[in-house]
Amino acid sequence: MDRKSKYLLFALPSFILIFTVMLFPVGYAIIYSFTDFRLGKSAKFIGLENYISIFQDSEFLSALGFTLILTLVAVLSQFVIGMILALLLDNIHHFKKPISIMIYIPYFITAAAMGVIFRWMFMSNWGIIDQICRMIGISTSGWLDSPFWSRVVIILGEVFQNTPFSVIILYAGLQSMPLDQIEAAKIDGANNWQLFTKIKLPNLRQLIIIIFMMRTMDAFRLFDRVNVTTGGGPGISTETLAIYNYTTTFTKLRVGRGCAIGVITLIILAVIINVIMKVLRVKEVD
Repeated sequence: MDRKSKYLLFALPSFILIFTVMLFPVGYAIIYSFTDFRLGKSAKFIGLENYISIFQDSEFLSALGFTLILTLVAVLSQFVIGMILALLLDNIHHFKKPISIMIYIPYFITAAAMGVIFRWMFMSNWGIIDQICRMIGISTSGWLDSPFWSRVVIILGEVFQNTPFSVIILYAGLQSMPLDQIEAAKIDGANNWQLFTKIKLPNLRQLIIIIFMMRTMDAFRLFDRVNVTTGGGPGISTETLAIYNYTTTFTKLRVGRGCAIGVITLIILAVIINVIMKVLRVKEVD
């Protein structure tokens, strides 16, 4: 047995586990997405009817639009803020550990608990944000009662809780930065901005890919924080694809349609991840 075969043999248990836990349920969902299966009733093949009706549903289009906006704004904000905080941590020499702990705390709070916190903070009349606005003479009309501001609250919650993930990854990358390249650039007269764009950022590229991929996937499956904070309201303004899928499958008991929503979500997410990979690879080649 050659070395490659031995490696494949060692990896076989992992492949079996992945197939059992991930691939089998996905295949199961794909099959049932072409049926009208409801809980308590037998499944009947209906072809592409689920997919056609989903794309004609204004509620789905609203959930898709908000999920895309949430993913774009939140992931970019988490990366930019995370990079700034990671650079600050890399350059400070006093109280680094306490500051790091304070930055990381939101990431270790459960999403449901964070949803409750943000709901209380932005509650009309007695929420702390409303109280602060009144103290400085700003009138508010109810954060969670407005479709626009409720979306802003959800995005703020996502950025606040998950930015520490980017900080952890980027700070670890900055700590393992090749010092010889930095010293050589300093000798050549490079300033801080040139050090960042020419040395640090290229060396962090693989970590940046990981951040964008993982945070995009997490944003697409966001459910618990939104469900606790706004419940998808007011109306359907903050309904994400995950909440829309949950309502369709477990409230309306339309399992076949819910499977189709899951398949559509998976395809959209795969396209977005592929675009991210291509963009970053092009930059790497350049």
